[in-house]
Amino acid sequence: MARAALLTLLLSVVSPFAAAQEPTGRGSPGVACAEAERPGLIANALGQIPPDDPKMESYSHGNYVLYVIDAVWTAGLLAIIVFSGFAARLRRWAGMAGPSPNLRVAIYAVLFTLVTSAGTFPLTVYAGFLREKRYGFASQTFMAWLGDRGKGLLVAIVLQALFMVLLYAAIRRLGRRWWMAGSCLAVLFAVLVIAVAPVFIAPLFNTFAPLKDSRLRAEILEMAHREGIPADEVYEVDASRQSTHNNAYVAGLLGTERIVLYDTTLKTFTPREIKFVMGHEMGHYVLHHIWKTIVFLAPLIVGGFYLVDRIALRVIAGRPSLGMTALADPSSLPLISLVLSVYLFIVGPGIATFSRMQEHQADLFGLEATHDPVAAASSFLKFGRLDLDEYHVHPWIEALLYSHPSLSRRIGTAREYARRHGADGSPSEVPPSGGTSD
Repeated sequence: MARAALLTLLLSVVSPFAAAQEPTGRGSPGVACAEAERPGLIANALGQIPPDDPKMESYSHGNYVLYVIDAVWTAGLLAIIVFSGFAARLRRWAGMAGPSPNLRVAIYAVLFTLVTSAGTFPLTVYAGFLREKRYGFASQTFMAWLGDRGKGLLVAIVLQALFMVLLYAAIRRLGRRWWMAGSCLAVLFAVLVIAVAPVFIAPLFNTFAPLKDSRLRAEILEMAHREGIPADEVYEVDASRQSTHNNAYVAGLLGTERIVLYDTTLKTFTPREIKFVMGHEMGHYVLHHIWKTIVFLAPLIVGGFYLVDRIALRVIAGRPSLGMTALADPSSLPLISLVLSVYLFIVGPGIATFSRMQEHQADLFGLEATHDPVAAASSFLKFGRLDLDEYHVHPWIEALLYSHPSLSRRIGTAREYARRHGADGSPSEVPPSGGTSD
C-alpha cells in the first residue's frame, strides 16, 4: 500500500492529474457481498480457476474505459486552460495577492487546483460515487462522500502550493538547469509526504484504533518482528464508513511505519488469509520496494522535467498570444501539467510492468512468510468475487494497465508454490483441479 501511495504521490506532485491508476481497484478492494457471517476459506482454492461472471467483466471492463476517458478528459481540460488564455488570466488574479513571487505562485497553485478539480468533478462523481454505488461498493451518502472529497481537496491544495513554491523558486534561480533540481525536489517531497501521511493525513479521513482481536494481533506482530519490521501495534481502521472495500497495508517511512487492517477485511477474510495478505504487504517493506520504486521513477521524472523544459519553452516562445512570459511565470503551470500528463500516460505501461514485478515478488514473500498457498489462492479468489476484479485478463490489457499480475497469474503462483512445497508448506501434491465454492 505504501508503495502504491508512493507511485501516486511521486506522479501527482509533478502533475495534479497524474496518478498511478489501477484499473481494477485491487489495491483498495471491493464488494462485501454475501459471505457467511463467519468467513471461511474458498473450497478447493488451488483447483481450477472459475470463469469470470458478467458483473466482474462489466465492472473491470468499465474501469479500463474510464482509464482512457480520464486521460483524454485531463489532457483536454489542460489544453483548454493553456490555449484559451485562461492560464494567463489566473496569473492576473494571483498577482492581486501582492508583489512576492512565492506568494503569487502559491495563490496560482491554489486557483489552478480549484479550477482543475471543478473541471474533473463530473467524471469524479460518476467514477468515484455513482458507479461505486451502483456496484454496491460505496456505503456513504453523497454529502458524506463530498465531505471526504473536500478534505482531500484541502490536503491537495496545501501540498500543491508548497511544492510549486519550491519548484518555481528553483526555476527562477537556476534557469535552464531547473529541471535537475526540480526532479530532486519531486522525489524528496514525495518521500516526506509518504512519511507523514500515516500520522497526519490518514487520520483526517478515518479513525485508527488498536486491533481488537488480540490473538490475530499477536500473530501479525510476531510475523512482522520475524521479518525485521519495527512495529509494536496493529491498527484497525473504520474503512466501512466509506465503503465495503477490503484491504490491509503497511504504510510509512523513516520511523512512521504502521500496520493497518480494514475493518471490512476482518469480517470477510479468515485469519489465514489475513496473514498472507499482511505477509505480502510486509514483503514490500522488507524487500525495500519503496526505495527501489524511488530509484526506478527518479530518471523518469528527470526525463519528464527535461521534456517540459524543451517543449514548454518552445510553446511559450512560439505562442506569445497565450500570455505566458516565461517558464518562471506561474501561468506556465497548466502547460507544465499538460506536458507531464501526456508523458506519464506514455510511460505508464513501463511503470505498470515494474510494479507487477514487485507485486509478484511480494506474493512470493507472503508465501514464504506463511507457507500457506491455500490461504493465498483463497484470498485471490475472494478479491475477484468481492472486488469484481476479473480473474482472466487479456495479456495486452494486463501489460498496459495492470499494476498487479492478473488474479489468474497470482493464483498460478500459489499453485506453483504448493506444487513445490505442498499445500501446507511441506512437499506434497497440489489438490486435483476442480470448481470453487463458498
